[in-house]
Amino acid sequence: MYRLIAVLIGYAFGCLQNGYFLARKLAGIDVREYGSGGAGMTNVMRVLGFKPGVVVLVADIFKAVAAFALASAIFGWDTNAGLYAGLGVIIGHNFPFYLDFRGGKGVASTLGLILLLDWRVALIIYGIMLIIAAVTRYISLASLTMSVLIPILLAVFGYAWEVVGVTAFLGALAWCMHRANIQRLLKGTENKLFAKKTASTIELPPVNPAEETPPANQGKLLDIAAHGEMYLRIPVKTHVITSDDEASQVFSLYIAPHVRAGDIVFISERAVACTQSRAIRMVDIKPRKLAVFLSKYVQKTPAGIGLGIPETMEMALRECGVPRILFAACISLVGKIFKRKGWFYHVAGPKARGIDGPCDNTLPPYNEYVVLAPDAPGKMAQIISASIGAPVVIVDCNDLGCNLLGASDPKMKESFIAAILRDNPLGQSSEQTPCGIIRKKIEGGDIPCADSADLQETSTTTPTTHT
Repeated sequence: MYRLIAVLIGYAFGCLQNGYFLARKLAGIDVREYGSGGAGMTNVMRVLGFKPGVVVLVADIFKAVAAFALASAIFGWDTNAGLYAGLGVIIGHNFPFYLDFRGGKGVASTLGLILLLDWRVALIIYGIMLIIAAVTRYISLASLTMSVLIPILLAVFGYAWEVVGVTAFLGALAWCMHRANIQRLLKGTENKLFAKKTASTIELPPVNPAEETPPANQGKLLDIAAHGEMYLRIPVKTHVITSDDEASQVFSLYIAPHVRAGDIVFISERAVACTQSRAIRMVDIKPRKLAVFLSKYVQKTPAGIGLGIPETMEMALRECGVPRILFAACISLVGKIFKRKGWFYHVAGPKARGIDGPCDNTLPPYNEYVVLAPDAPGKMAQIISASIGAPVVIVDCNDLGCNLLGASDPKMKESFIAAILRDNPLGQSSEQTPCGIIRKKIEGGDIPCADSADLQETSTTTPTTHT
């Protein structure tokens, strides 16, 4: 019984996703949408740089050390209890329940576990990993080697077969989590640590307002003041985008002719989702009783219907899972007590926040559809960016504000994009402008300018309704 309790203690520690939260804090992104798709040290280092990666490495080692020490102390300083707590940490790190069971690969936490299990083995493993990483620059190869050597070395040092067996299981799990890395290693396409990359810039070129640009949408301004500068937000009209369209092709077709060096392209998350067959007909959704019940308590806003109808709430339950939505609902009740808004979506996550329901002014045929959040918006932004030749951001904007869902350059700040797009220049209705271009404006232009406003980080908002 103590083994199960120790595993549960470890799982609670393991669910602390240091890489995920640090990336949210530093860059406003879900790091799992970039690089290798993991939330661990290696991917954070690859996406955000060396220093954030080291912070995550130390934090992930520490959570394994803390869980090992706590479980051991609870059960009379039993090393086996610490071992099973370490097992739980790695399972929690790899499969966090509140992030759709998508975490890291458990390498750093394994290093923490082995440090307390046997410092001699830890020193040998650390040395071998450093040599392999320094020579090959393949962190994955060093990690795979570690997972094989740990049970072998423990057996050599005379540990019980139970200890060897648990670490062998962890080794097998590590190989399973590194399947894609193994395939890339065999093909010679694996990402190397500190490989040189060309980062997208957010330094925007000036433009003469006298030159012809597409007009602003009705009721919207073409330019706005943000961060002490003036920026154009040029809407680009397209045909009605559907699942028959391929995202990189359709946006390249319409946007590329207008793009200049240094521009930033912004695209509605709804349009990207439609190319991924993420639009579902209302008549095909059969809401369960729980969805009907929960939807009654969703606050309606002029910006969109959100989860305020049974069909959209049903899709949230399917996308995010019943436990997470119920937990978010409970947190939302606490938020209402303190008169704080947005707590539900903070807990439910971007998949729930990105679900759009039909409104009276929604462009047909999507006035009869529920559109889900796009899959892997960060990777989609990178793919579209490669086809257009400009930085790309995928945004969820409405008349209340803007959220950055994915960017081709993960270092791009959400506050930077949100301030420029805070009035939703693509529109909320049937404008048929699902994408646009951000460009810095030169002084002395004769285009009417928006009044200056205090720039601040936008709060969570409901999804848009344009396509």
